[in-house]
Formats: sequence, structure tokens, C-alpha cells
Amino acid sequence: MKIQTMQAVAFYLAYPIIWLIARLPFPAIYFISDGVYILVYHVLRYRREVIFKNIKTAFPELSEKEVIQLSKQSTRHFCDIFVEMVKSTGISSQELHDRFVCDNLEEINAFAKAEQPIVILIGHQASYEWTMSLDDFIGFTTYAVYKPIKNAYFDNYIRKVRSKFGSILIPMKKAYHIMQERQKSKSDVGLYALVADQSPKAASAQFFTTFFDQITPVFMGGERISKEYGMPVFFLQVEKVKRGYYKAHFEKVTDDASQEPKWMVTDTFFQLLEKQIRKQPQYYLWTHKRWKVKPEDARRAVELSPRVPQ
Repeated sequence: MKIQTMQAVAFYLAYPIIWLIARLPFPAIYFISDGVYILVYHVLRYRREVIFKNIKTAFPELSEKEVIQLSKQSTRHFCDIFVEMVKSTGISSQELHDRFVCDNLEEINAFAKAEQPIVILIGHQASYEWTMSLDDFIGFTTYAVYKPIKNAYFDNYIRKVRSKFGSILIPMKKAYHIMQERQKSKSDVGLYALVADQSPKAASAQFFTTFFDQITPVFMGGERISKEYGMPVFFLQVEKVKRGYYKAHFEKVTDDASQEPKWMVTDTFFQLLEKQIRKQPQYYLWTHKRWKVKPEDARRAVELSPRVPQ
């Protein structure tokens, strides 16, 4: 009860600020973002060592000065993503679609018309929050897999924000079974969107591939469900055009995952994501400990991608 009370107090203290940001014009929210950046990076020093280590690991050729510059740019973008997510509750559908543009929705909608469910794999690059807005223009029922926040009040708020445009959110731990039930029942034609570059903990780590030449633990839920039901798979590539504006493109991985060898879907996703990150490394979320868990740390039987050096 004490924890729940503390969670409630934290949320209701923050909510007036959240409410205000959602209703401010974009120049004002980016002014706030600049202030948050100073607090987060220079005062709180939020995960600075993790960010430095990740960038150095991914780009060993960078000088110390370049690493620091990239870490600042990434943290500034992280703050922008936060205020943009909050702003989503007070933005119109038209304004959001002026800012988040996708150039090949007709290719995705062709599968909806054919009643063919598909899997979309997304990375923590550019705007992974505003991808939810695409539901307005897609002929599918969209199921978005997400990781719940420990604070139940903030989690409820985030779910409302992310489902504003029609997406149905599925908790990560229940995702595979819910997706499996939907496919067996054939009650609707689903588009299953997964942020696929999450980093498993040692207790759940089993599968390892390479990402930026590092042996990396990965989840294979997207590949698993798409292979089981013979679904097409796409990678959603998102580029930041300028502050507050993004361009997206659905890049096909396969027409039928069931016809592909094991690891093809997962490895292709990480290859495409790495290529995208290398183009705009300042817009990737470097705050997570991507390479903390090694195969020897795993508590399950380990499976390695063919891309992992033997």
C-alpha cells in the first residue's frame, strides 16, 4: 500500500506539468525540452557512463570529444522524445501526420485488403513514440507490444497516449500468447508492431546475434510468431528530418517468414537497424545496457546466430 501511495503522489505531482506540456505550442515544448536536457545531462548526469560506454563500443573510431558530443546530442533527442510523447495527448491527428510522414502506406494496406496479417519490427531510433499515429491510415487492427512501467499510474497514462490513435497495447510478457490466440481465432486481420531491440536480462537471455560487431542478447518473438503463421515481416525505418519532423518507410524483410531459415528475420532486422543508426547515431537511445549480458551469463541453453563468430 505504501508503494502504491508513493506512486500515486509522484504521478499527481507530475500530472499538472504533463497537462500543461500537452497543450503548449511546439516552440514552447522544445524550450521546456532544452531545460530538461540541462537538468538531465549536466545536473543529474542521467546514465552518462552507460551512454559513453555504448557509443564507444559501437563507434570505437570516435575520439573522446566526438563521443561526448554524440552523447549530448542523443540526450537532447531523448528529452525531445519525452516532450513529444506528452504532447501527443493534445495534438490533432492532422498535425501529427504533418510531422510524421510515411511514404509507402499503400504497400502495407495491400496486405490488409488481402486479409494477410503482418509483423512490423521497430527500433529505438528517431521517433518510436509517434509510430503509433500510423494506425489512423492503416487498414489493420494494430497490436503494439510494450513494456509496462512499474508505476501503475504512469503506465496507465502511457497506455492511453499510445492507444490514442487506435492501437491496442499488449504487455511484452503476454505478447506471444495473445498474438497466438488472435491468429488461431482469425477474428481480425492484425498488424503486430514490436520494438525488437529490447535487451533481455540474464534470466531470460537465450538468443544471441551480433549488433555493432558485439555479441548481443535479443528477443525473437517477432520471428517466432511470423514463422509460425507464415506472415510477411517489415522493418519500420524512421529518420529525423528536423526537430519535430520525421519520415518513415516500411522496408520489407520477407514475404513469408515460414519459408526463411532460422535467424533470417532477426538478423536482418538488426542489420537494417544498425545501418539506420549509423546514418543518424545521435537519434538512437543509447541509455540502455545493450551489451551487459554475455552468453556465459545466460541461465538457459544458449542459441547463437550464424553471424556470431564461432
